[in-house]
Amino acid sequence: LAAYSLYIQGRYHLNQRTEEGLRKAVEFFEKATVEDGQYAQAYSGLADAYGLLGHYGVLAPAEVWTKAASNAAWAVLQDETSAEAHTSLAHVKATQDWDWLGAEREFQRALSSDPRYSTAHHWYAMSFLAPLGRLDQACEEMLLAQALDPISSIIARDLARSYYYKQDYDAALEQCDRTIELNPHFPPAYWILGLVQERRGDFDESAAAFQRALQLSPRSPLMEAALGRTFALSGKQSEALRILGDLHALAEKRYVSPFELASLHFALGQSDAGFQWLTKAFQDRCFELICLKVDPRWESLQGNPRFQKLFSELGMP
Repeated sequence: LAAYSLYIQGRYHLNQRTEEGLRKAVEFFEKATVEDGQYAQAYSGLADAYGLLGHYGVLAPAEVWTKAASNAAWAVLQDETSAEAHTSLAHVKATQDWDWLGAEREFQRALSSDPRYSTAHHWYAMSFLAPLGRLDQACEEMLLAQALDPISSIIARDLARSYYYKQDYDAALEQCDRTIELNPHFPPAYWILGLVQERRGDFDESAAAFQRALQLSPRSPLMEAALGRTFALSGKQSEALRILGDLHALAEKRYVSPFELASLHFALGQSDAGFQWLTKAFQDRCFELICLKVDPRWESLQGNPRFQKLFSELGMP
C-alpha cells in the first residue's frame, strides 16, 4: 500500500509536465521501488519520468537514455503482463531508439494487456502513429485516451496537437480552449495554443499565449524559443534576436535543446545555423525530431536535400 501511494503521487507530479513536477516524480517513483523492489509500475514510472525530463529539455537526452531504457526493461521483467511496463518500453523504443517495429509491437502488447490504460493509447498516438503520418488513427487513439481519462490535462493538450498536425486549426483551437478551461495553469496548453495561432497568422495572439506559458514556467527554453520564433515570423527581428542571444547564454548554464535553437535560427532566415543546430539535435536524438514529418513548422524544408538527408536517420518505414 505504501509503494502504491508513492506511485500514485509520482504519476500526479509526472502529469504536471513541469520541470519541478518531473523531478518530484522521479523522487516518488524511487521511493516506491525502495518500498517494493518488484513493483513493475514504479519502474515504469521511473522510465517515463526520466524520458520526459529529456523530452521537455530539462536534461540532455544522453543523461536520461540509459535510465529510461533500463527501468522500462526492468519493469517488463518484473511483470510481463503490465500494460504500464510495455507502454514505457514502447515509448523508449520509439522516442530514443527510433525502433519503429519494436515500438509498435510493445504498444500492441500494452493495449492487449489493458485496453483501458489511457497512457498506452496516448503515447501510441503521439509517439508512434502521428510521427509516421498516420494522423487519422492518431486522432482516434487520442479521443479514446481522453474518453478513458477525461480530466487529464496532457491528454487534452495532445488531442489539440493531433489536430494541429492534421492542419485542422479550427479543431485544434477549439481543443486548446477546452484544455485551458480544464486547467488554466497548465503551461503546455498555452504552447500548443501559440503554435496554432502562429499557423493561423495571428501573431499577437500567438505571442500572448507563449508569454502566458512563460509566466507559468519561467525561463523555459521551449517557451522562450517558441516566443522568439513568433517574433521572427511577425517581423520583430530585434526581439527574436534578443531571445536567441538569451538562449545561447542560457545554454552555457543548463541544457537547451538544439532543436529549439534550430527552429529559431530557421525562422530568422539563418539557414546554415539552423542546419548546424538541427544536425546537433540529431546527434542528441532530441525527442521533437520524431514529428518532423508532420509538424507544420518544418513544412517549408521538406524538399531540401540537407533536411531529407537528416530526416532519413529516423529510419521511418
